[in-house]
Amino acid sequence: MSAPATNPKSQMAEAYVQKHRVPELFENMTAALIHSQPENAKKFMIKYLETLKEYRDEKGNYPAMFTDANMTAVFGMLDVTNKGYISMEQYRSALKTLGVKKYNARPDGCEKDQISLPTFITEAKQGLEQASSNFVKLS
Repeated sequence: MSAPATNPKSQMAEAYVQKHRVPELFENMTAALIHSQPENAKKFMIKYLETLKEYRDEKGNYPAMFTDANMTAVFGMLDVTNKGYISMEQYRSALKTLGVKKYNARPDGCEKDQISLPTFITEAKQGLEQASSNFVKLS
């Protein structure tokens, strides 16, 4: 996060940047760019922004960097004994590793400290979707 703005113009600029979630947009786009490493970075970024716009306008597919297979692999690395669940601490840590900053603090299974794979995938998708919905709908 940036240092507090000291003059009114800087404060207005900072408020604008935060309202439109510009830092998150660039953070997510950069992560997707590094993950994909396309030959044409500019074309990739344009497509990424177009996909975000379509998602915002029509609730289409958000540009997810992680697939169900990726999330299953992350879960599998944490569930090394194949119990079929992970702990709440592992759940929180895995979501943060995936880039999910806001997540359900009380998912199904939390009362027993046993988060299942389906719950993990559902929660990860919701968190990733929220992290990817960077634009404020324009009037």
